[in-house]
Amino acid sequence: MTAAASAPRPSLRRRLWATVEELGGGTAVLYWLHRAFLRLRLPLSLKRYLFVLQPVPAAPLLKPHRGRAIVVRPVAAGEPCLLDLPLTQAVLDFRFGQGAICFGAFIDDRIVGCLWLVLGPYDEDDVRCRFVRRPAALASWDFDVWVHPDHRSGFTFGRLWDTANAFLRERGVAWSASRISAFNVASLRSHAALGARVVGSATYLSAGRLQLMLSGFRPFLDLSLRRRPALVIPVPDAPQA
Repeated sequence: MTAAASAPRPSLRRRLWATVEELGGGTAVLYWLHRAFLRLRLPLSLKRYLFVLQPVPAAPLLKPHRGRAIVVRPVAAGEPCLLDLPLTQAVLDFRFGQGAICFGAFIDDRIVGCLWLVLGPYDEDDVRCRFVRRPAALASWDFDVWVHPDHRSGFTFGRLWDTANAFLRERGVAWSASRISAFNVASLRSHAALGARVVGSATYLSAGRLQLMLSGFRPFLDLSLRRRPALVIPVPDAPQA
């Protein structure tokens, strides 16, 4: 038996405390409720999002010679390479239907990563909500930045963002907004490394079609069966130097 296999599993108390230290007390409670709903297979869903604003930098993240073998370009709806992404056709149709832009990263004509942007309001597909930035012209919405596991240690991530940021700079966009699960510490850290800052949060509790939203942004509270509430996220004029 290996040392790893024989190592004792941390006690429940220690695991609970580690979750509190990582997420904070309030978010840890929501995380445990979320896990309990899944484990007990209850017809309930609990999501908590943190909203971040990431500045569009004035210069590329990578030096010109980094990742030169990676070609990043917009991918149009219907291109065969989209079928190689971990997405269903229904999800692709939903995204392109609201004007989303897909940037694909290619190595030897094989797609190895993608990054999605929306310049207008964004209709979330994980909960029933529309995310609106004000002023709209100053911030895009980014989502589903994905890199194939075989290429996550290379320059694909940086090349995707450099291309997306150049696209946004040309249009005078100062920020890219996104939502991150409050339970996903790794994603929060990777966004923070790009200069993103948390500007608010929202919690969604769903029971079938019934959805309760609590947020720090207008409309603050929403209870609905079918309506898609519009959450307005204020955007500052420009990133501070």
